[in-house]
Amino acid sequence: MTTVTGAVAPSGPARAARWWRHDLLLLPVLCLLDLFTASSVVIQSEPVGPARQWLQVLAAVLSIGALWWRARAPVAVFVFECAHGVAMWFLVHDYRPWVGLIVALYTVAALRPFVVSAVAYAAACARSLLSALDSFRVEPNPGARAGEFVVTALMFALIYAAAWAAGSVVRRHRRRVAQLERERRLARAEAVALERRRIAAELHDVVSHSVTVMVLQAAGAARISASDPERTREALLHIQQAGQQAMAELRRLLAVMRAESGPAADGEPGPQPRLDDIEVLLTSMRCAGLTVTMSVSGSPRPLDPSIELAAYRTVQESLTNTLKHVGRRACATVHFGWQERVVLLRVDDDGTGRDPGGTAAGLSTGNGLASLAERLERVGGRLVAGPRPEGGFRVSATLPVAQRGDLVAAPGDGGVSAVG
Repeated sequence: MTTVTGAVAPSGPARAARWWRHDLLLLPVLCLLDLFTASSVVIQSEPVGPARQWLQVLAAVLSIGALWWRARAPVAVFVFECAHGVAMWFLVHDYRPWVGLIVALYTVAALRPFVVSAVAYAAACARSLLSALDSFRVEPNPGARAGEFVVTALMFALIYAAAWAAGSVVRRHRRRVAQLERERRLARAEAVALERRRIAAELHDVVSHSVTVMVLQAAGAARISASDPERTREALLHIQQAGQQAMAELRRLLAVMRAESGPAADGEPGPQPRLDDIEVLLTSMRCAGLTVTMSVSGSPRPLDPSIELAAYRTVQESLTNTLKHVGRRACATVHFGWQERVVLLRVDDDGTGRDPGGTAAGLSTGNGLASLAERLERVGGRLVAGPRPEGGFRVSATLPVAQRGDLVAAPGDGGVSAVG
């Protein structure tokens, strides 16, 4: 029954058109097959009048024509085929239709659940008993009639079983294909969501730091503009530098996005921030009024660029949060602890500054540390953030030096804060 492929429900205008053209060729062939094998129109065992012949042709056209709707109403078409066969057994003794029933059974098995198709198979076998009963009418040897009945019933049971099995195989295949397609759609959606989160994290890191520095510098310049023009000029220069740095990073990010989404853009994307740029970052923080010191223990070693970027963003986000939530003139320390397999990064602040929760506090998005924790997790690291017992706030990160593995817990326990 591999030729009966038109039982696929159309899923769009193009597929519906192909299915329509397919049945225009298939159904006439099935009608001829039904007439050749199940009627006395072509092969006459006894004289048959024209009226009786036309009645058989009409019955065959009715049976096969109903298959046109099999994809839209497979169970209804199957019930019609069963009823049609029973009616023909009582009304037209020279016509025993079976082709339409086989195609309808195949369609039910291909498009409906197992229980429905199993009931349909049982109904088809029950209907075949009527055809087997003809052996008692046409078999001249009374002793062979029972054997003929059994053979005929088994033959039809096997034919219907083949049609049912073929439809079941097609149904399982379609189900696997649909499952794979769903998994592919979910994977694509997850990849898109991950990429959006990554871009959002990059934009947050770039914009949050630069805007915080510029707002604080602008606020300071506004306060001293009349009394100290020279310091006002320095503050404006720092605002200019922070804006230029932000624009450079945004251009780099946009270049990377264009390269990932299509043909390469003109020019090469700028370099990602690295640990060598930490001192520049600390200088910009000091210009904003933050007192920052840095210490290093152990022997620094080369890191993967993605891990270097994660370390840089950790320091940037932590110090930016200190400016936002503690205030200018706060004191912060940055410590890098190099070990054999990991580097421990810790950023502490003393919790005391000027204008806590003031000018820059409203710039917080509330998602900075959460996205930072996700960034570190992607490179095999871990982030722990929370208040210190002695006051202030601590952000601790553990990053792999050479490869992913069992990571040493970052110093200082506590959940990741919602402060961003």
